Amino acid sequence: MTLARLPFNMLDGLQKAGINLDEVAALAGLEAEDLRKPLTSEQADRVFLVMYEKAGNPAAGLAIGLQPMRSELFGVVGFAGMLSSNLGAALARIARYNALVSACQIELHPVGDECEARIRYDGPLRPYSRSRLDIQMGTLLIFGRTFTERQIMPVRVTLKERPSYHALYAGAFGCPAFFDQPYDTIVFRSADLELPLVSANQRVAAMFEDAAERDLQTYEAAGNGTAAAVRAILERQLHGDVPDIESVSRALFLSARTLQRRLAEEGVRFSTLLDEVRLEMAQRYLSAGRATLTEIAYLLGFSEPNSFFRSFKRWTGKTPADFRQVR
Repeated sequence: MTLARLPFNMLDGLQKAGINLDEVAALAGLEAEDLRKPLTSEQADRVFLVMYEKAGNPAAGLAIGLQPMRSELFGVVGFAGMLSSNLGAALARIARYNALVSACQIELHPVGDECEARIRYDGPLRPYSRSRLDIQMGTLLIFGRTFTERQIMPVRVTLKERPSYHALYAGAFGCPAFFDQPYDTIVFRSADLELPLVSANQRVAAMFEDAAERDLQTYEAAGNGTAAAVRAILERQLHGDVPDIESVSRALFLSARTLQRRLAEEGVRFSTLLDEVRLEMAQRYLSAGRATLTEIAYLLGFSEPNSFFRSFKRWTGKTPADFRQVR
């Protein structure tokens, strides 16, 4: 189950342009609220095709990407970036967690006194593919200008193709634009990456980075199948309370019935996954040797230690104490 997200600033920009998102969702076979949730690749493809046709302008991605920045549209990724100490640290965080808010991948490549932000879109070749790259390139520049409060000018932008509207790029980005190049890039001066962010707060940034890391693990697990995604969420939620299928399905933006169906298609049951995750976590706690057996029972959501002891014996043939002793 590969999931994809629509760029939130794109949705905002289309609304400002007068495009009815309810109508877009309906034409793509979705509800309006689905547009801000993770979608399957097939659903995202349908939405983008409808949006591209509705925009009626192949250069719309430039206008959307270069619109004023609203960091709250990007959730934990936006906040982890804007609270970083300087622009370079922010771009590094955005590059790592970009999959949570966009289908584009970002790689930073320092070269001398410059840093290339290479942007790649690996989705199917569609009429909207160039627009997705334009949105991402513009967003990086506007992010830098917004949170350094400096009118940063890129060294250059490069494109792998020559769009019909290629004459707009130099004016839009305020720098030379080159076409038919090996990569899609926006190139910054290394000195600009040292600029401090006016919103910097490293302590709070670390909190958002932790949240983004957890979300990324869940996202990547989802790409390996529903069962892998469920296991990742169970491990995250299993700290004193026992997650049920409703709480896990909410974390995956699915109904409980849909989650059960997808697990059945993979030949697994929710209760089996819960037992497996509990066992793996129990073994880690026991091997670490820091928590008491009673504390481990509580952490794994057992109402009392004897229930944990019986379950562990059923899973492994050993008591928790015996397992810890041989470790």
